[in-house]
Amino acid sequence: MAQLTRLTRGLFCIVTGFLFSSIISGCGSIGPKTVNRDRFDYITAISESWKQQTLLNIVKLRYADVPVFMEVGQVISGYELESTVSAGGTLGDKSWRNAGGALGTFVDVGASGRYLDRPTVTYAPLTGPEFVKTMMTPFPPGSIMFLVEAGWPVDVILQVGVQAIDGLRNHRGGPYGHPADREFTEVLRLLQRIQLSGGIGFKLAREKEGQEATVLMFHTRRLTPETIRDVAEVRRLLRLNPEATEIRITYGADVLSDNEIALHTRSGYQVLVELAWLVSVPPEHVSDHRTLGTLAPSPEETAALRPIMSIHSGTEQTDKSYTQVRYREHWYWIDDRDITSKRVFTFLTVLFTLSETGQKIQQPILTIRAN
Repeated sequence: MAQLTRLTRGLFCIVTGFLFSSIISGCGSIGPKTVNRDRFDYITAISESWKQQTLLNIVKLRYADVPVFMEVGQVISGYELESTVSAGGTLGDKSWRNAGGALGTFVDVGASGRYLDRPTVTYAPLTGPEFVKTMMTPFPPGSIMFLVEAGWPVDVILQVGVQAIDGLRNHRGGPYGHPADREFTEVLRLLQRIQLSGGIGFKLAREKEGQEATVLMFHTRRLTPETIRDVAEVRRLLRLNPEATEIRITYGADVLSDNEIALHTRSGYQVLVELAWLVSVPPEHVSDHRTLGTLAPSPEETAALRPIMSIHSGTEQTDKSYTQVRYREHWYWIDDRDITSKRVFTFLTVLFTLSETGQKIQQPILTIRAN
């Protein structure tokens, strides 16, 4: 019996020591383990919400509804892990049992824990004069052209971001719109070919007032005869000096000299309105006068400028969407297999960044307890 008592006491000590060591080993920091998971999960969530918000505002503008933007200001994740272990028991002996004890040797072990995940997300509605200025200010012409230098397709950039080039009008959607000028379409086609051949370059030049101006240069070295002819045709269509080696990029509806290109750029709001006319709306919404219909493009216009984006609609969700939103009991989406629409949609983020001027909107102040 004495040997049994020693074995019981030994078992009690082993169990208690095991639980104590387990709880100690589990007290390591859980913060580092959450970095990879949280960072990429929040990146995905914020990206998806931005796409849905942008698409929803485009659709709302199609219905003459008010667009609203909400920015995710801060994301803070707080974790709390609590655990407790209790152990107790009684080691009975022979005298205790002889005294009439009803219980013998026993071990009482208990454990409890609590895990809390308390994320804090702050939202800031984008309103006020600074936001209006950002949305209504035309994109800087120099920044638009430097996107070409960065590798963005020049035809997509100009078709989305400008209203006219040297007075040659871009397409304008809506019932009161107009097709693109034939010369505008030809300039885009030629510039695309010149870009693919490596014949376009840009640089910054200092003006007399100390400001910087963007200068366009056509590279003529190591170009094929076809590309050289394309450059000459662009100069003719834009009424440029054929001998000019550097051409200034300016903002305006038309040019003042033959050594500059005037870009009449759009604002962020104008781009959203233009994209809104590309939304495919249910016919009954047009017949009920909830929105305006659009005229079918002529064969010449269809062949000249392809639509820069396609936004579909239907009563059911689709599993092949790049992003989709529900509005007025219908679903609107961009097809995930439509690389052109996805590229333009992503390009919107760059354009809106270019239109930011002045100070950023003040974010709400978040106070976090230190204990």
